[in-house]
Amino acid sequence: MRAKLQPADILNFLQEKRIELFTLSDLAFHLGITNKTKKDFRDAVSTLIEQNKIVKHKKNYQLIHSPLPSPIGQKKAMIEGVFDATPLAKDLSFAFVRTDQGDFFVSSEDTLNAYHMDKVMIEPFYKHGKSDYCRIVRIVARASQQLAGDIQSLGNRMIFICSNPKIHNWFEVNNPSNDLIGKKVVLEVINWGNRQLSKAPVGKVIEILGRSGDLDVEVISIIRQYQLPLEFTPEQIQEASAFDDVIGEEIIRTRHDFRDLMTITIDPAGAKDYDDAISIIKTDKGWRLYVHIADVAHYVQPDSAIFSEAIKRGNSYYFPKRVIPMLPEMLSNMVCSLRPQEDKLTLTVITDFDQKGRVLKQKLVESVIRSSARLTYEEVDDLFAGRKQAILGEIVRILNDARELSAILSSIRVNNGYLFFDLPEVEYIYNEEGYIHLLSESEETESHKLIENFMLVANEYIAKELTHKAPVTMYRIHDDPDPKRMEKLSDTLSCYGLKIPIRQSINHSIQALLASMPSHEYHVVFDRMVLRSLKKAEYSIKHIRHFGLAMDTYTHFTSPIRRLCDLVVHHLCKIHLLKTSNKHLTKKQIDLYAKAASEKELSAIEAERNVEHIYNLSYMKDKISEIYDALIVRIKNRELHIRLVNLPISGVLNPGILAGENWLFDERAMRLTNKRTGFYFQLLDKIRVQVQEVRDSVVFDLCDGKETHIHLYNARANEVRSRPKQWKRTHDAKPRTGRKKERRK
Repeated sequence: MRAKLQPADILNFLQEKRIELFTLSDLAFHLGITNKTKKDFRDAVSTLIEQNKIVKHKKNYQLIHSPLPSPIGQKKAMIEGVFDATPLAKDLSFAFVRTDQGDFFVSSEDTLNAYHMDKVMIEPFYKHGKSDYCRIVRIVARASQQLAGDIQSLGNRMIFICSNPKIHNWFEVNNPSNDLIGKKVVLEVINWGNRQLSKAPVGKVIEILGRSGDLDVEVISIIRQYQLPLEFTPEQIQEASAFDDVIGEEIIRTRHDFRDLMTITIDPAGAKDYDDAISIIKTDKGWRLYVHIADVAHYVQPDSAIFSEAIKRGNSYYFPKRVIPMLPEMLSNMVCSLRPQEDKLTLTVITDFDQKGRVLKQKLVESVIRSSARLTYEEVDDLFAGRKQAILGEIVRILNDARELSAILSSIRVNNGYLFFDLPEVEYIYNEEGYIHLLSESEETESHKLIENFMLVANEYIAKELTHKAPVTMYRIHDDPDPKRMEKLSDTLSCYGLKIPIRQSINHSIQALLASMPSHEYHVVFDRMVLRSLKKAEYSIKHIRHFGLAMDTYTHFTSPIRRLCDLVVHHLCKIHLLKTSNKHLTKKQIDLYAKAASEKELSAIEAERNVEHIYNLSYMKDKISEIYDALIVRIKNRELHIRLVNLPISGVLNPGILAGENWLFDERAMRLTNKRTGFYFQLLDKIRVQVQEVRDSVVFDLCDGKETHIHLYNARANEVRSRPKQWKRTHDAKPRTGRKKERRK
């Protein structure tokens, strides 16, 4: 009886025959593979790929030590990156690898068995000196060995479907049980499969979370999927409990004492972690503004267990009814939180302005404050609007002075090119039983803008000071837009009568575009499109301007309770600006913290978005057959994405509406046209829809009737087919509010 073919047999054969490049069929022929040994052969090849001994490129296989020559330019050394499977989740045939040298396109056949957010080693290829495409040669580290999702039956097999659609494959379950069907579970992956050999990944169920569809279970599933820690270790709790909430006189004597200064906090009604407060005094020259920020760095040292945990968490996570804090609640809600009528340690940025809002001088000091009042955004807006409210006396004077200065700062920022997008967030209103009763959208109000303006003053000053006085620091950067993406955006906008005007800078051009939107409906559709065309903001040790804020030098300093960057920046301030710390943070450490903060911020955005989606589905489940007005906000191939007019709910039109082969998709205009009837769907169309079903998304049917489909933009009569071709060469390419919005800027 012939011995089973082993991976070493194939490897020895290739090395002996000096075969570097081969197809699977050629290798099978040379080895004399028969139908009986075909499975052993494929398993052996799969093992060699997993062991990084051979690699596949298109239809060819090769020994890993003999890479294929680059067809474009000179091949560079292997580099490490993070695999982004977002396009695969959208059923596209490619993905990306994000690296420090740029983003590389990777065909699905060259991804090995990488999954979303895995660290991978790639062979990069360049074009004209810039990153072009790559092939993955090795999986460096898995993003997670445990996944949360649903168990379903498929014929005589049981499969696992991950709750995160970016984990784009089904997994086989090696410990199936009928009791698991319809349950939300945690799966531990024991074999990641082989995409090239069509071997499915395999895992075992290690925990049952509950029944799929239950709101609380779905939220827990997302928390588990993103590996968000729900508890702190005993060591971390012990560290937090050791801090005394009472500040000793020996500490106060070393600081500026601002306890007699009228100081206020303004936060959302449900907030518990107050990390910023303000004081303001009218002067002969203008104003003196005090921005007080909780001195978390006094308590959380870089060598502590709490600091190590903050690196892992990166930021606090805000979900409906639940917050997962970056720091233990003893610190975040008690010791460090700037609660009213309590002495608190702070770092204070003091800024003197003239009457035109120009900065006269600034400084940073260690301080102690005593907040006089805890206000909500709603209370301040009621005061500004002249509505009945309970704010009295000196606090009213402070708010009116702050309002006057904030208006001037807003005007300056707009003149500098600050970009504002009208993207309200969803707010949930609960009934007495705790269930979702209503959905609403938050507004960008004057009180939000006031706090944002003052925080921007402090953040920009700290960034500039650290740039001059620290060998390395952490920045909040937002690189300039990619001209190709802006040209593509301009193409689509031109189909709806919009254009990107030529102004003195790209910022002012986009400002002018946003200001030119003729109605609220245009903002609903195109603000998001413009935002998607810009690059993402991130944390970095590289000194790059913040495009969206129109600032050359910027960082995050004002939220150390809930953001890692701010906590690190506070330590840098104590080391290099205040000279009150003998700690030392290396360039390598700060770079590591910046990458961790960026990575965890993306996790927070995705997790919060997924939880919001789950809540929206829960709200719509009992709305079957109800009728709503909606706007078409996006068209991708044959998917019509809509947003309800009077509810912050998005969904898709029933795909059956586009049945048949008569539909043509114009990608430039995002328009679907029936070539037989001439009937078309396009962006901005106002339609009347009926809820058909609620599953992974809300699916709507189009109602019958003449007034149920209205083109708010008449494409045939008004389409502007020429785009401003001078945009790319004319522009000089140089150089929101609420807790989640301010964190991400």
